[in-house]
Amino acid sequence: MKSSRLAFALIVSCFVLGTATPERAQPRRRAPRVLSALTDIIWAVRFSPDGRIFAIARGASDAGRVELWDVAAGTLRHSIKGFDGAVWSISFTPDGRTLVTGSGGFHSNKIPEKLARQNRTPFVELKWWDTDTGELKQRVELPGDDRVSLMAIHSPDGASLATVEYRAAIGFSSFGGFGSFDTGRSSNAVMSPMLRSVTYEGDLRLLDAKSGQIRVKLKGGIGSYEMPLFSRDSAQSDSYSMFVMNQRRQPLAFSPDGQLVAAWNTKELKLWNAGTGEELRRLKNFKGSLSAAAFSPDGRTLAAAITKFSFKDNRPDFKSEIRTWDVASGAPKQVVPVNTQTISALTFVQNGQQLLISGLQREDAHSFAVLELSDLNSGSIGSIAAREEGTTSSVLLSPNGRIIAFQTDASSVHLVDAETWKIKYTFNETSDSSFTSTAGRRFLLSVKSVMALAFSTDGLIVSGEIEQGGIKLWDSRTGEVKKQLAEHDDTGSMAAISSNGSTLAELGSEDETLRVWNVATGEKKDIPATGGSVSALGLSPDGLSLAVAYPNSIALLNTATGAVIQKLKFAATRIDCLSFSADGQRLASAGEDGTIRTWNLVSGGLIRTITAGGRITALRFAPAGEILASAAADGSVSLWDLQTGALRLQLKKHSAAVNAIAFSADGNLLATGGDDRTVILWETATGKARRTLKGHDLAVTCLAFSPDGSLLASGAGNMSVVLWDVPTGKLNRVLK
Repeated sequence: MKSSRLAFALIVSCFVLGTATPERAQPRRRAPRVLSALTDIIWAVRFSPDGRIFAIARGASDAGRVELWDVAAGTLRHSIKGFDGAVWSISFTPDGRTLVTGSGGFHSNKIPEKLARQNRTPFVELKWWDTDTGELKQRVELPGDDRVSLMAIHSPDGASLATVEYRAAIGFSSFGGFGSFDTGRSSNAVMSPMLRSVTYEGDLRLLDAKSGQIRVKLKGGIGSYEMPLFSRDSAQSDSYSMFVMNQRRQPLAFSPDGQLVAAWNTKELKLWNAGTGEELRRLKNFKGSLSAAAFSPDGRTLAAAITKFSFKDNRPDFKSEIRTWDVASGAPKQVVPVNTQTISALTFVQNGQQLLISGLQREDAHSFAVLELSDLNSGSIGSIAAREEGTTSSVLLSPNGRIIAFQTDASSVHLVDAETWKIKYTFNETSDSSFTSTAGRRFLLSVKSVMALAFSTDGLIVSGEIEQGGIKLWDSRTGEVKKQLAEHDDTGSMAAISSNGSTLAELGSEDETLRVWNVATGEKKDIPATGGSVSALGLSPDGLSLAVAYPNSIALLNTATGAVIQKLKFAATRIDCLSFSADGQRLASAGEDGTIRTWNLVSGGLIRTITAGGRITALRFAPAGEILASAAADGSVSLWDLQTGALRLQLKKHSAAVNAIAFSADGNLLATGGDDRTVILWETATGKARRTLKGHDLAVTCLAFSPDGSLLASGAGNMSVVLWDVPTGKLNRVLK
């Protein structure tokens, strides 16, 4: 980038974003934006090493996502939504093939019923994502339950990840050293010397970039610093929350050669040896608040932004400056005055003599994002202010220096051509058309039930049909919805899914048409129900055969063609349950008269009739095929020996009807769930209840074990799908 051309563009083309002069910007005002826990906030932005991808970490504090945008076309490549909380940082590997995120969430042993965080344990995690596919490659949860944020960046060679994990504690402080912050209450109001405060303390580590294991701990840490907290009724409390977020945006940087790590807080800046973790230098006594730092492209100079606060004519006054140091000796080099009042980010231009600075300019009770170009020798060259009022600001230069990413408020970022100074693209909360915020309605009570659940053969996908909610495919590791089918179609009145999750069948609630879905491709086939009123459906494990219960007969259909394979006839009352054996060669049926029949599907003959007594509400073959489990309306579960027809065990612990049964792949565990809103794990050998899983607020309707038996998925009313850790019985995650 040529500095003269950039400077010229700044001065003559700044009308694109707003009126710009180095002295004062006169932007167009609007009503102040209200920030809340549901605001779609941008937490971090990053260019890929080749500059072709622009990544944005955004979302509400309890549900983040990462958008990967094509810089040339301005189109969305992927929207990664597999997060349980905010995504605080994003970092590309040097080859650009992997993206590492630092994010968080909350562990809970209870299914959340409302938007609250009480009795939940926070956690922070690193996740590795494939940038070509958007698929999760690896996840590492970092130890400690007192972490409030995590940021990570790659070393230049990609071998290490530098991380800062923040811990927070609430207290009181006078803030004499830091000064005060304009609350927007009145121009003559002076803040009380004692305020509620939050103290942040950061742990710094160098991790192996592939495994996430600790390589080096940076000695001495980043130190602690305090920030005031305003009451919720303060007009500027949310703005100040954004100010705090800016202070902790990403206080980490590697030197260009990767030999040094710099980290900072509002009071001091430290340098460490990246190989040994030894602290080399500490810069402090700024007589102001440090907010950003950066290495020059040649690694010889370190620049930092300092903001000073005072009162002038009983009004808060902010002034900022840039200071530079010689990296080798630590000697001060320059103090560069700037026009931006409060600086939140800075980056060197490729020539190493100029800096792009972003921050906020305040007028009365309003603030506006500002972008300024400053020369280390001559000072400010020019600046522009955004037209609309904003609460945060940041700047990032693409690796080739051609594109500037300029964030102008909490949820909007512009890609600006550095040659013409014109906006190429603007990305805001509405840019990702595939994203629909569910935060506001996630916990509204509904009687919509989950009708069927199954894991894919590799255990990575959970598929399910939700009453009036279509078919969803979730990533079992992240909870992200990977695909949604029939979202606006008429959801069937009953459904069945193959045990490998490949095929789903449903009965249309209006036209009595059978619909068979290929879950992977989304293809649908309609099959007329020609045998009368359908009372039950069952799918073979491979999804190739569909059993349909009619009055006095069961039809076996080919799911690909809809052709009838065979019919099983009998004289009986209504059939409510159908279940295939694991090898697909047998079928069990049962209904309201308590009679269980097993059929040989090769010959079409009846194998055995078992009189269970009472209405049967669920059926399931054990994997080995020697045992059949049946559930009854009285809450009991019976295990039948299929060789003799004898009752092996009867399990009694549910207090209401049991609606769902599932065996683990090895057959050692049985899961049952029912109208009492609980799931019980049983040992099939002894009939002992190992664990009771509680938390659903409506009846449990379906169950499925993962292929390796480590997870159990339970579906219930209120569109609730929950994953449980089988070994511990703890709630793993709620699938939304």
